[in-house]
Amino acid sequence: MSFPHFLLCGVITWRRIGNQVESKIEIQQLKDRCKALEARCINFDDLMLIAGGFDGSLWLSSLEFYSPFHDLKKPLASMNSVRSYASAANLNGELFIIGGVHGSLWYDTVESYNPTCNQWSSRPSLNQRRGHLASVSLHDKIFAVGGGNGVGCLSEVEMLDVNAGRWIPVRSMLDKRFAPAAAEISGILYVVGGYNGSDYLNSVERFDPREHSWTRLESLTVKRGCHSLTVLNEKLYALGGYDGHNMVSTVEVFDPRVGLWTMEECMSESRGYFGAVVMRDSIYVIGGLNDNGKPLDKGEYYKEGHGWKASDLKGIGNRCFFSAAVL
Repeated sequence: MSFPHFLLCGVITWRRIGNQVESKIEIQQLKDRCKALEARCINFDDLMLIAGGFDGSLWLSSLEFYSPFHDLKKPLASMNSVRSYASAANLNGELFIIGGVHGSLWYDTVESYNPTCNQWSSRPSLNQRRGHLASVSLHDKIFAVGGGNGVGCLSEVEMLDVNAGRWIPVRSMLDKRFAPAAAEISGILYVVGGYNGSDYLNSVERFDPREHSWTRLESLTVKRGCHSLTVLNEKLYALGGYDGHNMVSTVEVFDPRVGLWTMEECMSESRGYFGAVVMRDSIYVIGGLNDNGKPLDKGEYYKEGHGWKASDLKGIGNRCFFSAAVL
């Protein structure tokens, strides 16, 4: 039995189209496998992860790794949401992005990035919406500290217990703190600066989870919010930020063994809403907002005993209001 010519042509055409579709699917699957394999092969020890924020024109959901040693930036899997003013914490080898803001929406959602499979997963939501918050990993938990909810400034603190699958309220701070900075040394949580709704703060407090209580410490010399707090050689470094009038470049150092803040050499650039991480015994500062309200593409780094050095590295591009962390 013979088929009309136009039917045979149609069958052949559909087979070709089907083969092309299958080929495209296979190629895409191969690309996805290569990306996943590439993510597994990345050495995250010398990389910082940069999530969300603003690049001067777009609000971002992107995640990238950046190497300041090679001025190399590479995209990874994007977050499920566009986020800025969020907080980042490392727990069990995963990057947690907590809360944040997009437009008029303040998030209570949390997502985590697994570098092994280059994928994001939804995590238990916060008990209340928070942006401009700080977070710290401590004793296999994550503490979300202060921030705001779009209505007011917060003193409340909550703790993520992954095993329990929920955020648990803990003792509130002594002060309301919008855009504070926080860090951990020797199992103690330190929170520095921020804004209480009427004034920028230079106050400092610490939380001991064994005592479930907050204690006030010596204040900073300079009021600051939108700043960063890092730990280098068992000392706290309060970096930059906004003092209520201007972005500042000042740096203060706190040694818990002495209990005093001392002024350190200033950064080369005034900045707020930037990223700061410790890598190879140095503090690396990237991006942020300058005193003219423009996103920065400049970085700099500090090594104890050697001071600050400005960097010409610009691989990160213009970026502010993002979250940065190392795994």
